Amino acid sequence: MKKIMVTTDLSSNSKSAIRMAIRLAKLRNSSLSVLQVCHIPKPYSWTQIAFEKFLKKSMNKLTSELSSFVYKICRSMGLEPFKFRSVVINSLEVVSTIIDYAEKEKFEYILIATRGAGIVKKLFGTHTSELLSISKIPVISVPSSYRYRPIKTIIYATDMENFEEELPGIIDFAAPVNASIQMLSITQSFEGINNPKETEMHLVKKFNFQINFVQVNRNIVNSLIEDIHLSIKTKPNSMLALYSHHDRSGFEKLLFPSNAEQYSFYSKIPIIVFNKIH
Repeated sequence: MKKIMVTTDLSSNSKSAIRMAIRLAKLRNSSLSVLQVCHIPKPYSWTQIAFEKFLKKSMNKLTSELSSFVYKICRSMGLEPFKFRSVVINSLEVVSTIIDYAEKEKFEYILIATRGAGIVKKLFGTHTSELLSISKIPVISVPSSYRYRPIKTIIYATDMENFEEELPGIIDFAAPVNASIQMLSITQSFEGINNPKETEMHLVKKFNFQINFVQVNRNIVNSLIEDIHLSIKTKPNSMLALYSHHDRSGFEKLLFPSNAEQYSFYSKIPIIVFNKIH
């Protein structure tokens, strides 16, 4: 059975990701695990035996609280009791713990909420940014203010490199949620494809899927990330899909598609970030 994982810190900000994870699990007929990473330090004066006893009791309590938190969200959505797995892991390293657990359990997708801050510098040190940067498993970033609506369009923003190898991953996500794909190519005016309609017909025929190819010329006044934002902000019931390089460090270059980390924090719609295919 396919599996989805969502992370939470039991805050209100994390509820949007849990709501979306529940919807996706139902649509994809996948199992759902809800993960909380916490840290319970060992008091210096305690023996290891005493601490392990305390830790076990604490973890059981936290797991119960996590289950209750998710059940309340299910009830608020008007859903019947939904089967899920509550997982609490004691660790200082939040991001590496999330990734290690996700890879070990072979999850298809990781969901995490973001607060939607619009200042790029706020990205540094955040769990969402780190996950988007290094995870080999697709990460879905859900703004905390997002209210789930049926996804009708997956906006696939591409630099036109390896797009035929990347599209199957987008289609695999889009098909179970009954969404079409809008392939958004933002290029310089002299770099565009000569016949976009012909490209669209080729893709529809090859992949047997509804794909709308849209070519948008770059505005040199804007950053690349602004052009993406301006191109999709009026589209309702949408979700943005990106393939992100994991071999580039820092945010000094807003070159597509390594801008996935920046975009997530002022997005009004969820984004799904895949590992770049080389």
